[in-house]
Amino acid sequence: MTDREARIARNETIARDINEGIEEALATRSAEGYVRMVCECGRGECEQMIAISLSEYEGARRDPRCFAVVKDHVMAEVEEIVSETDRFAIVRKREGTPAQVAEATDPRA
Repeated sequence: MTDREARIARNETIARDINEGIEEALATRSAEGYVRMVCECGRGECEQMIAISLSEYEGARRDPRCFAVVKDHVMAEVEEIVSETDRFAIVRKREGTPAQVAEATDPRA
C-alpha cells in the first residue's frame, strides 16, 4: 500500500466512524427527512457535509466497501460510483488495497 492509499483510507475511516456515531445518536428518530453527515471521501482537507436520510445511509452501509461522498469528491482511481442523487454519490472501493482497507476497518464487522 502506498503512503497516499494509506492516508486516503485513514481519512475515509475517520469520516465513516463519525457518521456511524451520528446515525447511532439519531437511531430513535424517524427515518424520514435528511440528516447532515460528513463527506466520507479520502481528502484530508474535506469538511463538507451531505444531506442524507438514515435509510439512504443504511443502504450504503450494507456493503463495507461503500461510502457516501460529495459528488465531485469521487476518486476514480480507487472507487466507482454505484448510485448518486442530486445531494451525494455512493461509491464502492475497487478490488485490491482500497477494498481490503475498507473491509478491515468496517466498524460493523
